[in-house]
Amino acid sequence: MRFRPLAIAAAAVAASIACSAHAQMAVFDSANYAKAIEEATTALNQLHQLEQQVTQGEQLLTSLNQNSGVNALATILQQPSIRTILPDLAALETAAQGDLSGLGSIASAAQAIRSQNRLYTPQVGDPIGADVEAAGNRIARDLAAGQAIVSTAQTRLTGLQQLQTSLDTAGDARAALDLQARIQAEQALIANDQMRLQGLAMTQAAEDRMQQQRDRERMEAARDARIALYKAQFQ
Repeated sequence: MRFRPLAIAAAAVAASIACSAHAQMAVFDSANYAKAIEEATTALNQLHQLEQQVTQGEQLLTSLNQNSGVNALATILQQPSIRTILPDLAALETAAQGDLSGLGSIASAAQAIRSQNRLYTPQVGDPIGADVEAAGNRIARDLAAGQAIVSTAQTRLTGLQQLQTSLDTAGDARAALDLQARIQAEQALIANDQMRLQGLAMTQAAEDRMQQQRDRERMEAARDARIALYKAQFQ
């Protein structure tokens, strides 16, 4: 019986220690733990994406600093006969007077056309014959120019198709940008040639009207000469 109070006290002390230990133990929360794992996974994925973007940016910068070699493509577009499809206005005017040599790359064709179709050679000092000769020169010039334009258009089409195909298979961003710039430059040259062709058409039309005017004036001058001769017979 004398040990009973001591046992009761020991039990009380043990119970107190157990309660204190339970109070100090951390409580495990599965929901918070799962959320922490999800946030860590999301952050890791974002880091991987950022690394990929940095790598792609470095690759893009490298490609932009490299020579794409676009000028080595469609070299047929760089031929002088393509770049200077039409001679200048002075050469066109000179050709109309008989000097077809100033027509550049189409001079030989114009001279061949004039020679093959010539049926008459005027006498020196014959104004009517000179007009006939000039008309023949203009026709040879215009026909040769028309043939050259058709041939050049076909060649340009082939070159532009090559550039378009290369654009579809461009290896990097620099090559694609350079190809687009090259195509735009070729289109600008085509637009400039179209303006020159319009000017040539206007020149041709003006030359025809001028010849018609010369013919009318010649007829009027001949009529006046006949009238003057008729009047002189009665004086």
